[in-house]
Amino acid sequence: MDLPVKSYRFAVFVVLSGLVHVAGLCVFPSIGILDLGTPVLPMADVSISLREPETSVPPLPEVQSPRESVDPGETVPPGERSVATAPERADQPNASSVAREAAPAAEALSPVAPEVAAVAAPVSEPAASFEAVADAAPAARPQHLEVMPPLRRAGEFLAPGREKLTYRITMLGIPVGEAMIEAVRGREREEVTITTRVRSYPVISAIYPVDDVIETRLVAGNYLITRIRQREGTFTGDSGFTLMMREKKAFWADRLRNRYATHLLPREDVTDIVSGFYFLRNKRLEVGQPVVLHLFDSNEYAPTTVAVLRREGVTLPGGRTVDTLVVHPLLKTAGIFRRTGDMMIWVTDDAYKVPVRMDTAISLGRVRAELISAETGD
Repeated sequence: MDLPVKSYRFAVFVVLSGLVHVAGLCVFPSIGILDLGTPVLPMADVSISLREPETSVPPLPEVQSPRESVDPGETVPPGERSVATAPERADQPNASSVAREAAPAAEALSPVAPEVAAVAAPVSEPAASFEAVADAAPAARPQHLEVMPPLRRAGEFLAPGREKLTYRITMLGIPVGEAMIEAVRGREREEVTITTRVRSYPVISAIYPVDDVIETRLVAGNYLITRIRQREGTFTGDSGFTLMMREKKAFWADRLRNRYATHLLPREDVTDIVSGFYFLRNKRLEVGQPVVLHLFDSNEYAPTTVAVLRREGVTLPGGRTVDTLVVHPLLKTAGIFRRTGDMMIWVTDDAYKVPVRMDTAISLGRVRAELISAETGD
């Protein structure tokens, strides 16, 4: 009995399935051909707006800052949300912490204006970047560079605004070269530049070329910067140093041989040989009363005594005779111009103390420099 019933039910299912397929074949032609290879809806561009949510969208839950208490009934207008009320995401650092971490790096890169560097640093929360910088600003105030008053005055080295002295150099009475010393007071405060140049004449240069340039600058009354470029025979040199008076330090460098050194100085009034000589000219000199100069020369500090030996009349190349004081610097270093013996200097016995004659010895013999012209101006 069960078998005929099952067969009957199967027959009914087959008949109903056939009727449904027939009905579908009659209805589908009226609505067109169905193409299963095309999408149901066409592709469209999708854009996401990052603007503040409209008032119709419920705001995100606010988190109170431990530094501030927010009234639960107080509403925050759109666009004025502070860091304290902005929700923090677990996968992003807090904007305030980012700004605080960026502040030391900003100070290292730009010690004058760390806030500017902090604003330029990337912040994870765009809506809170300016507020984060504002919170970090009190801890990262700019450290304004203070201009220290000058320790040395330009008038200690040069009274007029400009001075140029030209010398003729002779050896065994034969002219061999020319020297020039020019000092200029800068327009900036307490600045002096002294340039010394010694050159051999072309005929002598074929045998023993000499071309020495020494430039010394007093900067802001607190720094002395000296550069020495030498060519004497087969010797060449390019060295220099900076005397930091307030710090009592000297940094020396030999550019050709890549040698560097830093020295501690015992005093603030250390000078090089050239500026030290100009400083000596502005002091009162008396026969028998030595003067001590504190010099930095040949990569070392060397206190130097200058003896005032006697008064003596000197006849210049033009025939003029002047009263002079003979001074003898007891130099302990080889110094500039690669001298090998003592140096004697004749300066005018007046308020200007212009050096009119200098005698020293080099490897080829004893040389003399005599003043042939002098120019001064404001």
